Amino acid sequence: MVSLRDVPEEIIEIACTQCDFRQDLSKAEVLKTSSPDVLLEVLVMNATKDCEHRRAFGSQPPCGAYTDQVRSAEAAILARKESERKEREEAARQRAAEKARQAEREKNAAIRVGGYNGWMGWQKIPEGSKPRYRWQHSWAEEEPEDFIGLDGTQPIGRVFQLEAAATSKDIWFWILYGVEGRRRKRPGKGSGWENSRLDAMCRVEQLYDEMSSKRCA
Repeated sequence: MVSLRDVPEEIIEIACTQCDFRQDLSKAEVLKTSSPDVLLEVLVMNATKDCEHRRAFGSQPPCGAYTDQVRSAEAAILARKESERKEREEAARQRAAEKARQAEREKNAAIRVGGYNGWMGWQKIPEGSKPRYRWQHSWAEEEPEDFIGLDGTQPIGRVFQLEAAATSKDIWFWILYGVEGRRRKRPGKGSGWENSRLDAMCRVEQLYDEMSSKRCA
């Protein structure tokens, strides 16, 4: 049912489809004496009470009267319902995302950061070191914000950052591939942390080069 509240225009046009009867109603004036919840059908019936083609009963508007505002109001109602549906979907998506973030925080809660920064942590990264291998986001994986280091097409390691609230420090974790039989996505064997993303990448490269040279020796 379409009510006055749903009409977006300021003028409500009512006309008879069988004669020249026509009446334009100001929405603002109608609202002075009527509730915004009044149905447009009631306005049509009141406006056409003196039309000779008015029908006393029937499911169609009396005397074949019509108002373009019914169509525009119905379109507005559909648009509003669609907007409300999208808002509900977005709210549900945000709740799911927050739930996933909370689960990630709980999963990462066990990863605490102490003074020791991981495997082979006694080694120092030469001052001014910069990554030499190619690093790119792992877009196709479940952790798309992680960085993957590549020697040609061979993945050599992973660098990522967790929320500071989960680790108590604003640091970057690194994982060197090849230390275990599988490629970890979170800290385990062959992993550690550095104070910057570039240092973490350099750490992976340094250890990868050492491990590769030992294999070739």
